[in-house]
Amino acid sequence: MMKKLFLSIGIVAALASCAVEQTIPSKVNVQDVATMSNATSDVLLYSLPVTVVRVNVEVEKTISRVGPFYRYSQKMLNISDVVTQDKEEWKIKSINIETYGKPDPAKQYAISFSGDNAAPYLNLTPSGVLAGVNTDALVTDDYLKEYSSEYVPSLKDVNFNEVAMIEKQMVKTSTAAMAEETANYIYKIRKRRFKILASDYEQLPPDGQSYEVMVRELNALEKEHMELFIGKTESFTYTKSFDIIPDRMSANNDVLFRFSAVNGIVDKMDVSGAPVYIELEAVETSSLPDNVVVSNKNQEVRNGLFYCKPGKVKIKVIDKNVLVKEQELYLGQYGQVVSMPANVLEKADVSIRINPATGALQSVDKK
Repeated sequence: MMKKLFLSIGIVAALASCAVEQTIPSKVNVQDVATMSNATSDVLLYSLPVTVVRVNVEVEKTISRVGPFYRYSQKMLNISDVVTQDKEEWKIKSINIETYGKPDPAKQYAISFSGDNAAPYLNLTPSGVLAGVNTDALVTDDYLKEYSSEYVPSLKDVNFNEVAMIEKQMVKTSTAAMAEETANYIYKIRKRRFKILASDYEQLPPDGQSYEVMVRELNALEKEHMELFIGKTESFTYTKSFDIIPDRMSANNDVLFRFSAVNGIVDKMDVSGAPVYIELEAVETSSLPDNVVVSNKNQEVRNGLFYCKPGKVKIKVIDKNVLVKEQELYLGQYGQVVSMPANVLEKADVSIRINPATGALQSVDKK
């Protein structure tokens, strides 16, 4: 009889213990920070992005420098195609358009949670833009290359100071005599190279690599001295970036920068250059209805994770009247903010990926 009594007490105690240890279901609610009356410390904060459009313009500068002996090119080397005037020329080589996200002050949200499950792990960029939930993807704010101001060579940087001239050239007292001696030296270089290639020496280099080194050095030596007649032309490229944050009220046609064949990229207020325009046209904007939750008096209204359904725009870059670049992009500010069901964040095994440039939902996966 006593055994049955103890058994009954044990069963009751076990049931009571289970009731006490029963887990409390987690509850998640996401609120717009602007609508919150008091700031609390028990929430997770994130921002959705405003999409920045970055236009990378690659330009090329070509510097042509007249050789000191250019007047004697035809007479001494029978060459007429030479540089006759020092000049600098610019041209646009290519244009690339990309996007990245910055925190939008009007799209800041707070996630509050309760219950026994652990809080969701937010994956944010260093500036606080949402990139995912319960993911381990590495995201940074500097994934786009920053193009800093680069030194642009000028005429003074293209010269003939490194030409190794021999003593016979240096002792001449007139330009014509120096040109004649330089022309004779060029012919000697060519003759020496021919004899090496024709194996017309008593002692030849021991292997093929030595042949290549000797011929390469003779070619470089001839090129340096030929440039004293025909001139020197060198090209340099660099990239300048323009960041713009378009919105639905942006002008459809705006001057991005001005470009001059003489001075390259100049300020858009500098009329010495011709205007290069940027045009934005909305191709597809979000038309989703507002996220309205209907409930009765006994039903708690909770929001899920807010994200963007971005709008599509077409961007054109026009140099005067010539279309040089056209591309379609998605921009967060041209779309609409929508909310997931609240119970998605309440599942510990759900992984969510968000595009940090547009705020768009990329995936919802089970871990």
